[in-house]
Amino acid sequence: MPSSILLRSAFAVVLVGASLPAAFSQSQDSQSVAEAARRAREKKKDSAKPAKVITDDTLDVKKGDVQSAVAEEPKIPGADAANQPGNRATNPATTDAQRQAAKDEKLRKEIAAVKEQLKEALGDLDLLQRENRLDQDTYYSQPNFASDAAGKQKLDDQQHKMSGKRQEIDRLKGKLADLQRSLGESSSSSSQP
Repeated sequence: MPSSILLRSAFAVVLVGASLPAAFSQSQDSQSVAEAARRAREKKKDSAKPAKVITDDTLDVKKGDVQSAVAEEPKIPGADAANQPGNRATNPATTDAQRQAAKDEKLRKEIAAVKEQLKEALGDLDLLQRENRLDQDTYYSQPNFASDAAGKQKLDDQQHKMSGKRQEIDRLKGKLADLQRSLGESSSSSSQP
């Protein structure tokens, strides 16, 4: 029996010895995972700072930094002569370009307004057509629809309204095409020297 006890105790020592490195490595892994999580949280905190937003109020423009509308000193040689009061009247290309830009902007606004009117007119026509289809279904589903003069008059009135709306849509489409053509011509003529 003493040999079996000795054998059992030797087996227990070998078993404990084999499981000890696994337990030790597991504690090291959990420590390294915890350390990595801590580092990731710290990194996230550092990168979570909001980005700086640059506005006209926070922008500090100094003399000579940039050439813009807010800069006080032009960087291009010879630009001083164009900005002097005596030379402004003699440079009509600048004023023509400004007038053309204003005209183009006015055309763009007018085009946007016509597009909105066209969109509304198309929506109105769609509603009129749907209402007309429903009324036609109601009118023609009656057994003696030919004797319903009020129903027939309502359908005729709707057809007249739809016809007027189609004419309005055609007029708006023509106006939009003319405006877009004139905008295209004005922008192409302003780009030519």
